[in-house]
Parts: sequence; C-alpha cells; structure tokens
Amino acid sequence: MKAQLLKISNKIEQSFSIRHDEVPVYHNRWHYHPEIEIILIRKGKGTFIIGDAVAPFEENDIFMLGSNLPHLFRYDTTEEQNYSDAYVIHFLPTFFSSEFLSFPEMKSIKEIISKATRGIQIKNNDPIQNNFLFESLHESEGFQRIIKLFNVMSHITLNNDNTLLSSLGFSQTYDSIDSERLDNIYQYVLSNFDREISLEEISNVANLSVNSFCRYFKTKTNKTFTNFLLEIRIGHACKLLLETDLNISQICFECGFNNLSNFNRYFKKFIKKTPTEYLKNANKKSAAQNV
Repeated sequence: MKAQLLKISNKIEQSFSIRHDEVPVYHNRWHYHPEIEIILIRKGKGTFIIGDAVAPFEENDIFMLGSNLPHLFRYDTTEEQNYSDAYVIHFLPTFFSSEFLSFPEMKSIKEIISKATRGIQIKNNDPIQNNFLFESLHESEGFQRIIKLFNVMSHITLNNDNTLLSSLGFSQTYDSIDSERLDNIYQYVLSNFDREISLEEISNVANLSVNSFCRYFKTKTNKTFTNFLLEIRIGHACKLLLETDLNISQICFECGFNNLSNFNRYFKKFIKKTPTEYLKNANKKSAAQNV
C-alpha cells in the first residue's frame, strides 16, 4: 500500500508551519508526509485511522503524529455539524537536532517525539488552555514562535491521559500499484459500515479476488478485514452511547449489527466492558470532571 504523499507548504522565512483550518467537513484521504504533525481538534468529531489504529476522535483531542506515519481523519457530517475547526502544526524531525535532544532538560521532548512514531492521542484536555496555546503560537512571529512551540510541546508531555495508537508491528511498504487501493477501501467502509459489507463487495472495491484481498488487507494493515470493520462499528457505537439517547438495541442496529447478542459480545471483546458498563464509567468520569 502506498498512502498519498502530501507536500506541506511552508514559508521560506519560517522553520515550521502552523495553520488554522476552518473549512467545510471533507473526507480526508489516507496520506503521509515527512513532517511531524500536531493537531488540535477545536470543532468536529469523527473517526481516525492512524497506522493500524482505528478509533473515534472528538472536540479538544490533540494528536501528535510522527514522520511518515500514514493517517486519515474522517469527520462526521450532520445538519448541525458541517465544518471542522482545527490547528495543525508541521515541523521536520531535524527541527530538534540530536545534540539538542541529548540535553537533560530535553528528555521529555525526546521521549514524546519517539512515541509519536506510533501516533499519540491526548484526551481530557482543558479546552481553554489548549486554545490559548495554539492561538498564541498561530499569532506569534519571530523568536516567539519557537518559544510558543515549546509551550505546546511541554503541554503535551505533561498530560498523562495519552494513548499510543499504532501497534509496534505496523510498518508501511510502498508500491505504486497500490497507491489508491487502501484509501478506496477505507473510504468505502467508513461510508457503509452501518450495513452488511460482504467480502465479495469489498474485494471488488479493491479490484482483487476475495482470497487475494484477504491476504492483501492482512499484510498491509496487520489485521483482518472483519476485525477492521468491527473496530469501525464499535467505535461508532461508543460515540452513539455518549452522544445520543438511543437505547442499546437501537445502537446495535445503527452500527450494522444484525442481533444484540453479537453486538454485546464484540463490544466486550474490543472495549473490555459491556455497553452499559462503558456508559456508566463515562458518566462517572464526566461527573468527576465537573465537580
């Protein structure tokens, strides 16, 4: 599989870039770039695929993605939510020299850059502090930009509620024949996961026979297509549990499951909790944060 190589534009007089995206929701493509990326999701929610990790994202999440780590952010679209709002920072790995990172004071920065090779998701953030740090960096000039980038990096290192995303076994190989194939598969599944998707159907999307598709998908993603589809469905179920008043039976069918027993079994397998336990735990966390 070859993800799309994205060329990041940067002003000649600046050593790194930060942009503020306020755009209509679009279906982002599976892509990669040599720059390390830091993203603050200010508005919008949806599903991300980072390396071989699949999960929901929501407002106030921060992501840090290492060099050449392929990724895709697919925003949910509703009448009320039809645009995204995010700050996006890009800098090359050489921005911090190896000598500079060897300083004792840089230990936490060196560790977070190393972890970012697998992708990091940071949750339970203070949105006011997040917005202040990223807005301040976006508006700064000259040497102040460097200082404020360090402030953002320090903020990330001090947050303990972070998750490493892609598995240690994930590796990306490049083949020009596969340049669009995996992106086509991902986009198709993200648009159709709420109904049955047969192996014959998804194999046709990939322009492969069923047997060839199964081998291809396992080789490129480190998981079976069935497990990938289940991850998408269970991730969506988690969002519906937290964001809607639908009961568990309704959510089961909204996410493409054909019976409640299978839904509960797979939810417990992937989340390590039943849907009811997951919702209770989320409500407890929310109540604790509001105290």
